[in-house]
Amino acid sequence: MTDKRNDTARGAPWTLRRGDVDWPELWRDVEDPPDTVRGSGSSGVLGRSAVAIVGTRRASARGLAVARRLSADLARTGWVVVSGLARGVDAAAHEGALAAGGVTVAVMATGVDRTYPAGHADLRRRIERVGCVVTEAPDGTAPLPFLFPRRNRLVSGLARGVIVVEAPLRSGAMSTAHHGLDQGREVFAVPGPVDVDGCRGCHHLLRQGAHLVERARDVLEVLGRPPGGTSSPDEPPATALPVAGSAARWIWDRLDLTGLRLSELRRRWAGTEAMWHEGLLALEMAGLIARLPGGGIARKIWVP
Repeated sequence: MTDKRNDTARGAPWTLRRGDVDWPELWRDVEDPPDTVRGSGSSGVLGRSAVAIVGTRRASARGLAVARRLSADLARTGWVVVSGLARGVDAAAHEGALAAGGVTVAVMATGVDRTYPAGHADLRRRIERVGCVVTEAPDGTAPLPFLFPRRNRLVSGLARGVIVVEAPLRSGAMSTAHHGLDQGREVFAVPGPVDVDGCRGCHHLLRQGAHLVERARDVLEVLGRPPGGTSSPDEPPATALPVAGSAARWIWDRLDLTGLRLSELRRRWAGTEAMWHEGLLALEMAGLIARLPGGGIARKIWVP
């Protein structure tokens, strides 16, 4: 066996072979497992307890918020978060783990010398500082369509469980979930609006027996905590909810996870300007709301 940790410490791309110290034991369950992979960052994290968080590239603001929060909470408890570096849910999952000071792994469908999408070059660098990127594709390989389904089996293969946040019925995220089922992994799905195509894959998985996920605690009840994990998900108590009759409560009662435009809410508010800003500030200081792109505002997902 060969130990690759000296290569990873130098930050240089490395090659990992089956039988090496850092070769993930869980890849024994992967169909047609690779003999070698290439990567950069710390290969040692590949053997740690991990969960995969995946979903559509065209995620809603709600879906992105859910992915970030689940990832952050699970990373705080010690789980490594695995995803595919794609736009949408994948990127939100990586970002959530990083924001929480956790570890994340990106499985790529290109050569290690390429980053796809190119706009995720900075995200990749931040992942490499605490985790790693890994690929079975040879150096120089472009992001060809047939490589992504093969990438998906390695994503699920690294994880104890696969969490699907938003996914159409036919999607890479559903492919990852099906690979997870074949590999004996626990599969989780986040429910969404019944009339949204991007949630139909999750609802299909739930009908087939996937675990329903509303918050990180739902995942922990199935998978438990990773070895050495001690933190609890960061969930504010019900006492943090705004007082009835206040401007904060008026705003809160009209919000959901999808979000509304702040200007629309402001037009409906009949109170004073000072009361409006006081209520909005109270919600933000309590960590109960999230600002969305385009001037939107929504409840944060972990509040009951």
